[in-house]
Amino acid sequence: MKILQISPQFPYPLDSGGRIGIFNIVKQLSAFGAEVFFVAFTKTKVPNEFVEYFRSFCHPFVIHLDTRNTFPRLLKYFLLNKPVLTEKFYRPKAKNSLQDIIKNIEFDLIHLDHTNTFSIGKWLNEKTGKPLGLRLHNIEWVLWERLLKEQVPLSPQWLFLKQQTHLLREKERQAIATAKVSFTCTDYDRSLALELVPNANVLVASPGVDLSLFRPDPKVERNPKEIIIVSTFDWLPNISGLKWFLEKVLPLIVEKMPDAFVSIIGKNPPDFFRDYKNVNVLGYVEDIKPYYNRGNILVIPLFVGSGVRIKILEAMAMELPVVSTSIGAEGIPIAPDSGILIANEPEQFANSVIELLNKPEKARQLGSNARNFVQKHFSVESSIAIMFNEYKRIIEESSKSRGKDK
Repeated sequence: MKILQISPQFPYPLDSGGRIGIFNIVKQLSAFGAEVFFVAFTKTKVPNEFVEYFRSFCHPFVIHLDTRNTFPRLLKYFLLNKPVLTEKFYRPKAKNSLQDIIKNIEFDLIHLDHTNTFSIGKWLNEKTGKPLGLRLHNIEWVLWERLLKEQVPLSPQWLFLKQQTHLLREKERQAIATAKVSFTCTDYDRSLALELVPNANVLVASPGVDLSLFRPDPKVERNPKEIIIVSTFDWLPNISGLKWFLEKVLPLIVEKMPDAFVSIIGKNPPDFFRDYKNVNVLGYVEDIKPYYNRGNILVIPLFVGSGVRIKILEAMAMELPVVSTSIGAEGIPIAPDSGILIANEPEQFANSVIELLNKPEKARQLGSNARNFVQKHFSVESSIAIMFNEYKRIIEESSKSRGKDK
């Protein structure tokens, strides 16, 4: 099995859920025996040592393409009435670079990561006749629709998001209809995909965690007062969700427990986070595992999202209990033994955190439940096996079809 995998980013280092999800796919497909030609777009230079590391399990190719959402670019696609998310990858430089790559390799199937890559992937499909597989890490139009609902009606942002949501919904419909198979992260996302294309082949392949890598160290003592927040702050909903927690929830916690504090971990945290009391802004860290080991609770204050946030699953694998909003934990089946508490209002959220801080034995039991839950439902091997087996079937079917044509 030879797979051409197209990614909108180079998924290393593993410092965001998006990167982790893509990395797990290429690494595990290779582990199952597929030969993967991995093509990644990137806005910045990828260190040579990262590319060399990928050579140990796949054939990496890097295409430098500026895909930043600059104002001129947003205005251009607004006036052209095209979805910026997909069309900024469908450009002459991208096509020329891919043309140079594919003339020197043979492959059986094209795997696309994210709807972002569909336009360029469809071009490849038409050029080569190879079947498409689509990994819907999110249902993108739903994310844009949720952002739209937060805007002031008829404002410039509202007008832009309304147009783009409509265009992206149609583009996502085309992508699901074109792909031989689409893989969603959740049953809910699968139902959304099938609403767009009722007869499509859509399978659920949940994000997976490498349980050999993410496991608690019993020699490390947890800090009973430390609350952990892990995110990337290039996306506005992550910032607004955390701002809600710091302004509406944390004061209620500190009122009852003055020595409780929050450690904020992730790329590009806004400077104003440092203005809040009982907050420790750590920013980017190379290895998140020691912080999962020492923290007492992970909180996910998110009100816009889709799919499954893999950072939650990794924390759960490290036996860290989670307090989350409903949307933050979307895609994870909540049950008494899942290790997750759901809270959507400030007082409810604060009370859940306070209870776990005050009852370390309950926190540890929830943490143990969380790891067991991830072991049962979200291992990386079982997730990617769904993709591998379906791709094997599609390639065999395609081969038989070509044989009949001859």
